[in-house]
Amino acid sequence: MRNQLKLFAISFLGLVALFAGVFGASFVFAKGQGQSSAQAGLTTSAKPASARMVAMHVVNMQNVPAVTPQRLSKRPVAIPFLTGTSPAVYAQRKAAAAHNKSASISSSGYSSPKAGAYTPSAKTRFQGMADSASICPYFGGCQPPDMALATSSSWVFEGVNTSFAVYSTSGTLQSGWPKNAQNFFGVPNPGSCDPHGPFLSDPRAFYDPGGKRFWAAELQVEGAFGINSCPFLTRYWIAVSQTSDPSGLWYVYAFDMSLGTTNAADYTQFGFDGQAIYFSGNMFNQAGSAYAYSEVFGASKSTMQAGGGVTAFGFFDLTVGGVPVDTVQPMESQTYSYGGARAGLFINSFNIDFGGGECSSGCSGLTVWAMANPGKSTTSLSGLVISSPSYFLPPNADEPGCSQCIETLDTRISGTPVYHNGFISFALETAVNNGSQIVPGIFWGQVYPTLNDGGGLVGAFVFQSGYYAYAGDGTASFGALMPDDDGNLFMVFEFMNGSINPEVAYTARRATQSLGLFHDGGIVLRGGDAPTFNFRWGDFEATSYDGVSKNDVWFSGEYSNASGDWSTFIGKDKFALSNP
Repeated sequence: MRNQLKLFAISFLGLVALFAGVFGASFVFAKGQGQSSAQAGLTTSAKPASARMVAMHVVNMQNVPAVTPQRLSKRPVAIPFLTGTSPAVYAQRKAAAAHNKSASISSSGYSSPKAGAYTPSAKTRFQGMADSASICPYFGGCQPPDMALATSSSWVFEGVNTSFAVYSTSGTLQSGWPKNAQNFFGVPNPGSCDPHGPFLSDPRAFYDPGGKRFWAAELQVEGAFGINSCPFLTRYWIAVSQTSDPSGLWYVYAFDMSLGTTNAADYTQFGFDGQAIYFSGNMFNQAGSAYAYSEVFGASKSTMQAGGGVTAFGFFDLTVGGVPVDTVQPMESQTYSYGGARAGLFINSFNIDFGGGECSSGCSGLTVWAMANPGKSTTSLSGLVISSPSYFLPPNADEPGCSQCIETLDTRISGTPVYHNGFISFALETAVNNGSQIVPGIFWGQVYPTLNDGGGLVGAFVFQSGYYAYAGDGTASFGALMPDDDGNLFMVFEFMNGSINPEVAYTARRATQSLGLFHDGGIVLRGGDAPTFNFRWGDFEATSYDGVSKNDVWFSGEYSNASGDWSTFIGKDKFALSNP
């Protein structure tokens, strides 16, 4: 029966796309690489590059010691926060965002995510990792957690800033977990230059149902961003399980991100498809005071799964109209059951160097990129700028007893986008005018790219999009999307306002729902226990999909616990045939 529903949804979407093209929707065909009739005069460009593999080894998780939670001896330290401008200028822009009369208008006006009328209740929900001096050992407790999640039909693999844990699908923490990231990846100490050990951050993870493997990624930075005085180093550590059991052996790789410069990587981005794994980063100068460019790479998935040596081939200095873009996110490509795209796909919104800086004066448009022949020296990259509704730098969020005191980031796509059934699903933060005030909301959508037989991008359009926001001073931020195999869409996000503590919530929409809308104001996955003392919140939440046999969507987010620090919560949901 579920397959019949999927076929109906695909047929419905195909008809809508056809009619949209006939009647003048924003479908655009490239007139050559980097050109788009949707954004006249905006061309894309990039320069070829390769990331050297500088380490490769095997880690047996049975031999890696477990972390024992330790109480914080001090308030958690904020991870370096890189915006491409000075802290003073960024703070001015965020304060002004709360009064931006040009902000996007939303009439959804949900009061709070208490009990969605049509969003199904979570089938499974359980506690994830929480901040402690051992879960985030470099700082002895840190903010924000960042989120990584990868789920199979048997296991739930969660990452927070510098630790990983494995649970059963019912929520039982497995023996020997959590493990801190240094031991998980087998990262050597940098030496006496930093007694705290290596600086690691920004985890990402996914489960590949086709290959039945778990993957994880983490960045390492030394001698940059004011972190320590060690010799300069910027690496991505990437690991793949040798089997479908994440508690066994893993192949671990490290790639040099520097390209021979002293620019260092920030904000790990990680994805996959049937051919390759993809990683990208935002490159800043050594001081972290200025944004330089983005890098995107592809590496052979099959070679890494077999423990072979690889070089990651890709591109750097990706630009639109001659201006560097940032946060060029690779897809988590859930296409194993019906064949995927002919190239690796990436997407970015406009952010750091656009719209007055972080889109403080407004941006519109998205850039889609396609990497043909990924993982090979013959790889090529094509890019296309497409039209979209506008988005703006969001103001900070309110919580009980404090106004605009919780960071909501900027207009980058924060959660890993997903490619499924021909559509790229994405979400980003934006300022929204809800009719009474300007609040942080979510601009979400789905993009339909078209590729030629050689993997070149020849067209793309925004199939559907919308603003998800709340009434009063309610905040919706850090949205992360995941479709199931039928094309139904789930979104996890953070919610808070002047009377509700920071909490994790989610919403959903059937594939047959009116375009651009979720069904309702969503459901709370885990309510907050107290106002948080953390200013940094989110950075990115995570979703996962456990495969067509279960057809479950999983999500993880953070909430403020009784002590005022962050804890994480994990949930699973699906649409049953009886759901509206």
